[in-house]
Amino acid sequence: MLGGCVSQPAMTYQASIDNTEVLLAHPTGKLSVGHVDAAAGVANAHLSVRGSELTGGSDGTFAGYLHDALTTELKAAGRFDASSATRIDATLTHNELDGGAVKNAKAVLAARFVVSKDGKTAYDKVLTASHQWESSFIGAVAIPAAFQNYPAAMQKLVAKLFNDPEFIRAAGMGPATTAAR
Repeated sequence: MLGGCVSQPAMTYQASIDNTEVLLAHPTGKLSVGHVDAAAGVANAHLSVRGSELTGGSDGTFAGYLHDALTTELKAAGRFDASSATRIDATLTHNELDGGAVKNAKAVLAARFVVSKDGKTAYDKVLTASHQWESSFIGAVAIPAAFQNYPAAMQKLVAKLFNDPEFIRAAGMGPATTAAR
């Protein structure tokens, strides 16, 4: 059977072991997740793949999915504190899911991440992640594969943030240092 038009919410975001390890490698730093939205013109409610639609996360948006991803990753590593004065805000600037290719499919995500400490900007950068997987001519294979690979693309985007040395410093997650006295 060829898959007909379906609408499916994105799979619940799961923390990546690699992202957890990166966060655990730094001895200090708790963060909160603030406002996450999508830039004007960025697909935020649904992504179309061969006539079927992937819809956003728990709140119905992909900005909400990014918010959930950041929160989930920080919680998994014990680095989340909703009342932390160090906060991550983000704007989804690119959200592409291309499952229409016969052989290879891809997702490309980008977001502007801003880390603020006590209301002052400590980090402001746009990061992009790309994820590819083998696709199929058969829609009943290609559509679910695209839907299942979107979370992996989001994990890669979040990994770009957590692995950025500037983010690590801004978030107060750098290695412990001994101040000269």
